[in-house]
Amino acid sequence: MSDGFAKCGVHCTACPAYRENVHSDEDKQRCSEGWAKYLNARLKPERCYCDGCQTPDDQNPVLILGRSGCRVRRCATHNGFLSCAQCAAYACETLQAQLFEPPSREQLAERLGQPVPEEDYLTFIAPYDMKAHLDDIRATLPDSDIAAPRKPPRHSFKTVDFPSQLPLAAEELAGLQAVHRLLSTLNVVDAESLGMQELLEERRQDLLKMLWTFGSAGEVHGQGTQLVIDDRDWRAEKLPGQHTRVMRLLATLGEHGVSCTFRPLGEGWLLPSGWLRHRSQAWDAGWQMTLSFEEAAGGAAALRALSDYAQALEGEFGNKAYRRFSQADLRVWQ
Repeated sequence: MSDGFAKCGVHCTACPAYRENVHSDEDKQRCSEGWAKYLNARLKPERCYCDGCQTPDDQNPVLILGRSGCRVRRCATHNGFLSCAQCAAYACETLQAQLFEPPSREQLAERLGQPVPEEDYLTFIAPYDMKAHLDDIRATLPDSDIAAPRKPPRHSFKTVDFPSQLPLAAEELAGLQAVHRLLSTLNVVDAESLGMQELLEERRQDLLKMLWTFGSAGEVHGQGTQLVIDDRDWRAEKLPGQHTRVMRLLATLGEHGVSCTFRPLGEGWLLPSGWLRHRSQAWDAGWQMTLSFEEAAGGAAALRALSDYAQALEGEFGNKAYRRFSQADLRVWQ
């Protein structure tokens, strides 16, 4: 392994789960307990073993995330990079989505109520300062070692053409055309790297399911200019719960002229882990999201069309409706 660092910047040879540091079940138990205590990462002791991500796939390595579980590793391997520090697109959004910033000694001491022993800091915290490690590696690289990632083919998912004739009024047609245009745009993934392609494909699925949730479950507010959902609607569709990922979805919709805002309804809506809390018997504050279309993106007509379209599909096709929605199939009115 080159200098003992993973492609994402983890200092593998200093990690307590790295193969050279695991000699017994006691070592695995110590690793599991240390990660739980300091990083809130809970992994069963038997899984605390890793050959390191620089181990080639043809050697059948055992990896914490599995050989297919790490998007950064797949992308760097595809491009022939020892680490992301060699990439001209560093630090891309794919890497940033996976980067982990370990808590400081001060933050840990405050949370635990006691200082962090030096040995524990070096074992359970320092190896995972990924961005700092990659920055250090990149600073030592000559320009000749930095290269652009290989651009993957443009990927277009199936989209059904807008029907030539629909028995609807002009305003309704205009709203549906705006919705069809939005869904068609989301169905095209054009990325600069394999990692970004995979990230954008995942985001596409989240965005389509999010729009579906607003259309099928959203309540109309603001005199027909807004659709509102809450955490129960979000959870029912198994949408992502990580706050930063959700905010990225809202920002992406904004790039397409769809305004989406998040509104907590009380304290405690965000867990210490950075995940959104869903209301339960023990906690009922909840949160809401509001969606509206800017005029350039179709305005109120597009909002009504989104709601009418999703509900028409659901009424006609039941649990098979979302598949047609994801393909922008408007033939439900033909």
